[in-house]
Amino acid sequence: MGYDVRVIPQAMDSLDFVEMVTAVEEIFGVNIHDEDAEGFGSPKEIVDWLEPHVRNQRPNKEAIALLKGVALLQQHPELAEGLDGSWRREQIAGIIREILK
Repeated sequence: MGYDVRVIPQAMDSLDFVEMVTAVEEIFGVNIHDEDAEGFGSPKEIVDWLEPHVRNQRPNKEAIALLKGVALLQQHPELAEGLDGSWRREQIAGIIREILK
C-alpha cells in the first residue's frame, strides 16, 4: 500500500490545523508538542511522527471503531485486521488520510 505524499491541504487554516492535531492526539492517545506539529507538512510526516510514538500501544475502543469504518470507506479490509495488537503503520496512515479529507 502506498502512502499519500500530498501536502496538508492549503485550504486548512490555523484553526483547522489545531483541530486536526487535537483529533490526532485524541485518536492515538498522544501529546503532540507545538514544535513537532509545526513540522507536519504532509500526511507522511504525521505518520512518521506517530509510528514510533504509538508502536507499543493498542488502539482504544474508539480508535478500533474508527478503523473499522475507515477500512470500509477506503476499501482496505486489512486495516480492521489484528485490532487486538499494536498500531500498524498502514492503520495510522489510513486514519490520517481520513482526517485530512
